[in-house]
Order: sequence, then structure tokens, then C-alpha cells
Amino acid sequence: MTGPRYAVHAYAWTTSWSNDHLDLINHVASLGLDLIEIPLMEPAKVDPTAIRARLDVCGIGVVTSVALAEDADPSSDDERIRGNARDFLHRCVDLSAEMGASVLTGVVYSAIGRRLARRPDLSDMRRSAEVLKDVAKYAAERGLTLGIEPINRYETFLVNTAAQALTIVDMIDEPNVGVHLDAYHMNIEEEDFYEATRAVAGRLVHFHLSESHRGVPGRGTVDWEGIYRALGEAGYAGVVGLESFESMSEAMRAATCIWRQLAPSSDVLVTEGLAFLKELERRHYGAARTTTS
Repeated sequence: MTGPRYAVHAYAWTTSWSNDHLDLINHVASLGLDLIEIPLMEPAKVDPTAIRARLDVCGIGVVTSVALAEDADPSSDDERIRGNARDFLHRCVDLSAEMGASVLTGVVYSAIGRRLARRPDLSDMRRSAEVLKDVAKYAAERGLTLGIEPINRYETFLVNTAAQALTIVDMIDEPNVGVHLDAYHMNIEEEDFYEATRAVAGRLVHFHLSESHRGVPGRGTVDWEGIYRALGEAGYAGVVGLESFESMSEAMRAATCIWRQLAPSSDVLVTEGLAFLKELERRHYGAARTTTS
């Protein structure tokens, strides 16, 4: 049984991606990771040709992710803003495909940090799903899968849990749309890490392996045993990724608050976290192999 492929988010070292950070691709490869996750928060700074050339030299892959701003919100009741979201996500799809990514994921269903003065209902999700159906079709033509990442109640009103992610995925109803879990958010919103992971395992396209405090995995309260037991039982062989933040970019400041240093260094977070996670993989994927043999 093949295990997952490990990525790390570029935000572990920088708050803003540009060609000035191409050497991070070399660094990620030197740390033994399989992929780098590149943010598309500032698409004008992203040079997909240069990224792809450096990836080829270093022999690693790439996934992309994004969180949307309020002027490009697929769930908005303003048709113009929904159109902005569609156009912005089309651009993200193009950038992702040009750099060789197979997955574009993140908070693609609503503006991060947006608040409502009422309780949301299915009409909010339906508006988002309509835009994302268009984006998914556009992405399929370019060989891309779209991921829906549930995040916590303080950062979005629309998709907080694995079950809600499945609801909007079903509404979108396109074969290249799946779920992207994040253990940091699950620690706030889910009742059970194992059950939530198992529920979406067949539609999982990415998993942010973030600790409860976004520091080194294994030093917080996340149920890593439950997550890896579920992944091993499902034989999940897709992308998983370390995600933390060197500091906050303006694009993320509206919702994600980082006021202290999360680890001795980003390299320590990655190397210690990766060793911890691969040991979990060894035990739980090994147990699954034994059970099915």
C-alpha cells in the first residue's frame, strides 16, 4: 500500500510568493518533501513558467491553494461579486495548470473572514456551488481537481465541517471536486477526528496536517492516531501537507491571527513534524496492510 505524498506550504517561510522565493523549492526538496504548496493570494506575483522550471530541476511536485477576498466571494448575493469570484478562480486554475499542479484547493467557496448578520442557509451554499460548478468544469479541461477546505467558525460562516464540505461537493456535482481537511480547523469543529476523516476519505484530495496551535505536529491536542488510522484504513495515497505561518500577510490578516512564534524555526517545524507524521504512517499504513493481506 502506497502512503501519502508530503507537501509543505510556502507560508512556513514567507508571507508573499514571488520569483524572489524560487529557492524555497530547492529548500523544500532538500528537506525530503514530495511537493510544495504555493499560495495564489497575489496572482500577479506568481510566475508559473519559472515555478515549473524550478520544480523540474528539483524533482518535486506542486499543489496550489487560495483564500478569497470579499470582492470575489462565490456565496455573495451580489451577482457582480460572484462574477469576480468566477474570473479570479479561473485565473487561479490557469496559473495552477501552467505550473504543473494537479490540485487547486483552499477557501474557494466564500470570502475568508466574512461575517453574516444572520444564520446562513442552503441558499448561500447553492450560490457558491453554482459558481464552483463553472470553475470545476473549467478546471477539468486543464486536468485540475478542485478542493473544498472546511475552516473554523471564526474564519468562515459557510463550510466548517467535513459533513458540510460533502454537502457542497454534492451540490457542485462534478467528478473533479473533493474535500481538503485541515486538522487545525477540525480541532475546533469536529467531534471525532477518526470519524470525520473516514467520512470523506473516498473524496479526499488534500489534508493540512496542522497542529492545534499551528506549531510542530505532535506537540498539541490533535488526535493524530485517529487521523492516520482513518487514512491507513482508506489507503489514502494523495497529498498531505504541513501548514504553518512564518508571519501574517495582509491577504490573510483578516481571519488568521498569528501573534507569537509557533516553533523554534520553520525548518524545525518541518523536520520534526515530518518525522513524527511518517512514523504514524509507518504504523497505521503497516497495520492496514497486515489487516488486508
